[in-house]
Amino acid sequence: MIKLPPDWTFVAQIICFVVFWQIMRWALFTPVQRALATRAARTTGDRARAEALRADAAVLAANVEAQLAEGRHEGARQAEEIRRRAEAEEQAILARYRDEALAVLERERATTDAQVAAARAPLRGEADRLAASVVAKVLGRAA
Repeated sequence: MIKLPPDWTFVAQIICFVVFWQIMRWALFTPVQRALATRAARTTGDRARAEALRADAAVLAANVEAQLAEGRHEGARQAEEIRRRAEAEEQAILARYRDEALAVLERERATTDAQVAAARAPLRGEADRLAASVVAKVLGRAA
């Protein structure tokens, strides 16, 4: 049953509670709060550093990709230049050998024409003699 006014044990309990609360605040609550605040600050700092490192990594990756793209472009340009030079060289070689082949062909044609003319000269004389002989036999007289 509740007595009014409360007896001295109630007051002793309130005093014990306040003393216990102060001791707990000094021994437990304040250090724990400080540790939690330090941990939160360290975690937040680590997260901020991690985000900064991620941003730096993204910038570096973009730089690497840009350099790779530039390298690919330069490589393609050089390959195209090499290809054009090779085609020009190929055309020059083909033209030189074509000219040489045409010169050989013309020389052989001239040689062949000379041989044909040399072969026709005696044959023409023989043909004229045979024609005269045929006319003489057919007509019975010399042509």
